[in-house]
Amino acid sequence: MRAKAAMTAGLAAFSLSLGLAACDRGADGAPVAEAPAEAWVGKDVVLYLPDPVMKARVEVSALSPYVNAATAAAEGAVRAAPVQPGASGMLLLMVKPGGRAKAWVVTGDPAPGAETVAAVVKAVEAVPAPAVREGPILVGVGFEAWGGGAPPAGASPPIPRDWYAHFSKDGGRLDDAFMASVWPD
Repeated sequence: MRAKAAMTAGLAAFSLSLGLAACDRGADGAPVAEAPAEAWVGKDVVLYLPDPVMKARVEVSALSPYVNAATAAAEGAVRAAPVQPGASGMLLLMVKPGGRAKAWVVTGDPAPGAETVAAVVKAVEAVPAPAVREGPILVGVGFEAWGGGAPPAGASPPIPRDWYAHFSKDGGRLDDAFMASVWPD
C-alpha cells in the first residue's frame, strides 16, 4: 500500500513538473523567451536641499519640466546603449545660477559601462537648465536600468562615492559650500 501511495505521489509530481514545463513553451512546443527587462524605469524624484531653500531658488513651474526632460534624455541614452546587467541608482542634477547644469550617475554594483554612463551624462547636460537664483540646487531621479540591480551603497539618498572626500572627518552637510567643492566654478 505504501509503495502504491509513493508511486502515485511520484507520478503526480512528475505530471506537475511536465505541466509546468509546458507553460514555458509556445503552441508549437518551442521554449518561450522571457520578455526583456525594460531598459529604463524612472522611480522617485528626490530634492537634496530643504523645501524652503528649493522654493527660494527655483520655480516649480521651471524645475518640473527640466527634470522630466533630463529624465527623458537619460532614458534615451540608456535605450540606445547595448543591454547590460541590471542597475539601480540615482541620476543627480545640479543646477547653478547662470544656466549651468551638471549630471552624475550613481549606481550599485555592477555599474553600467563607462560609455553608457558618459552617454547619459552628455545627453542630460545638453538639456537647457532652468533659471536658479541665490545658489545651486540638487535633484535626484531614481531609476532602474535593464531590470534593476543592487542599490548604491552609502548615503540615502545616494551621492557619488568621490563626494565623500569633501566631507570633514566629523561629517558634514550638503550645503552650498559642499556643492561648490564637488563642482567648483
